[in-house]
Amino acid sequence: MQQNTAAKRGMREGSWLSGVVVLAFLLVSAIWAASYFSAEARVRRATAEVVALAGKPGGESPVSMGLAANRFGKFLSPGAVLELDEYGALATGRQEIVQLFAQVRSMVESMTFSNPKIVVVETADGVLSARVEARYRFVVQPESVSEGDGTAELVWSKGEEGWQIFSAVLRMAEGATLPTGWK
Repeated sequence: MQQNTAAKRGMREGSWLSGVVVLAFLLVSAIWAASYFSAEARVRRATAEVVALAGKPGGESPVSMGLAANRFGKFLSPGAVLELDEYGALATGRQEIVQLFAQVRSMVESMTFSNPKIVVVETADGVLSARVEARYRFVVQPESVSEGDGTAELVWSKGEEGWQIFSAVLRMAEGATLPTGWK
């Protein structure tokens, strides 16, 4: 009789413990899902994709360049603006920015962005601002290399096509220079 009572108590304690484990698992899953699918997380991942797309490790065919430009353009809103901090607007509108993207890629042998750090915050007007800090290196020709630390401020807004960049401001570190012939 005592064994039977002890066995019942053990089953109740075991089912209570398994209920707590299941509840903890559900709680952790909900927290993960909320952080993974939040707008900030989606924009952070999209920003990382944009940084990866902007890089060019070496030579590429015209077809590869065209495909990269097309993928890049999908991240831009139709009225997007690209600025270089001290020079002002470089390009306005998706088409013009994509053309500039393709032009720069065709001019350089390689472009790399090392150790990008991405921070995303929601602004008061409901848009998301992604700040990217990275070490850049542009090789136009073996004798013309430009490198330094830079930042980009990408402002994302949600429209009919999802989250897209409508404003991008690029900043070079103090004392950094553009490759020879760029200005």
